[in-house]
Amino acid sequence: MAKEQEDRSPQHKKPGFIQSKLTSAFFAPQHGSNSTTSPYFAKPVANLLDPQDEAMTSDTEETGTAGATKGVSKLNLYTERRSNLNRPPPPLKSSPSSRRSVMLAHVAAETKAVLPNVLKFTPNAPPKGELYGPGNLFRLERDYCPKLPSTKIRVVNGDSIDAALSLSLRTAARSSTPTSKPVLILNMANAYHSGGGWKHGTLAQEEALSYRSSLPFTLKTRYYPIPEFGGIYSPTVVVIRENMAQGHELLDLSKPDDLPVVSCVSVAAIRGPDIVRDAGGREKYNHKQDRETMKEKMRVVLRIAAVRKHRILVLGALGCGAFGNPRTEVVQCWREIFEEREFGGGWWESIVFAVMEPGEQKDGDGNFGVFFRGLDGVEV
Repeated sequence: MAKEQEDRSPQHKKPGFIQSKLTSAFFAPQHGSNSTTSPYFAKPVANLLDPQDEAMTSDTEETGTAGATKGVSKLNLYTERRSNLNRPPPPLKSSPSSRRSVMLAHVAAETKAVLPNVLKFTPNAPPKGELYGPGNLFRLERDYCPKLPSTKIRVVNGDSIDAALSLSLRTAARSSTPTSKPVLILNMANAYHSGGGWKHGTLAQEEALSYRSSLPFTLKTRYYPIPEFGGIYSPTVVVIRENMAQGHELLDLSKPDDLPVVSCVSVAAIRGPDIVRDAGGREKYNHKQDRETMKEKMRVVLRIAAVRKHRILVLGALGCGAFGNPRTEVVQCWREIFEEREFGGGWWESIVFAVMEPGEQKDGDGNFGVFFRGLDGVEV
């Protein structure tokens, strides 16, 4: 991680902190300062929310997409869906008034501080990433298909990492020879900036992954913008935290060999497609090309998974959040892709769609309800 610059003003001078070999436990109340102090990290929140924050060792950056939708009315979000698809996302604007954003920014700061030490003691899980695109990713060859028994898609209302860890435990429990490949998680990425707005306390699926793991350290700046029909493969991502509902509590970092490891594939959905409503009021892509583009992005996800021999996948509601893709159409696109001959015949041992939507029921009209009714139980 790049060395943090010292604050020059006396009132912002960094106090000492207690740091164990791995866990980086900070205890630094700043008396007399106007800045909010983190219970996790000794840096004032005013600096944490500075868009000019130093880059990490992994060359990650911030984004404005997820953060830009906070506090925006539904009407404005609907209008944003129709924005120019080629326009880069606006610069990130922090929201200091949001207590949740402030606390998540503190969590991000601690994660950035803790991970370099953790990664020193996890040599089998280096923070590496590989870029795939049209030049090195092709249609799957049937000869390489493992011809596994068919499986049924499951849709759960939960966190992507939690779903992956649950699958890992289930696989280990029923197998005498544990798989050599971690569960692969789809990171529904920002095309322009690694980790989304995680360092500034924004919250979407990519940020949720970043707060809890070494994912941002694997997403190198040189890979951005992510190609339209490409993705970043992160073979080993170390998980160091519980989920947000459990306060993002750090796991036992004194035992690095016991930390969970997952894999990720980062693919960006279309941002702000033009949408129309059908006679039943359901949103649909106005342009056929947008729909075909999304389907090709889904193929990229599955091709990378298959080429890297991942058989257990955690997928998601690609593009159905701040990017404004029509959820019913996205569900149908996933179904059509799994029905294609290229992806049939036994590539997968287990597929779970983790669609996080607190309070949403299976019969609801939100992402979880629509994905559950459209994909749960579908045989692949």
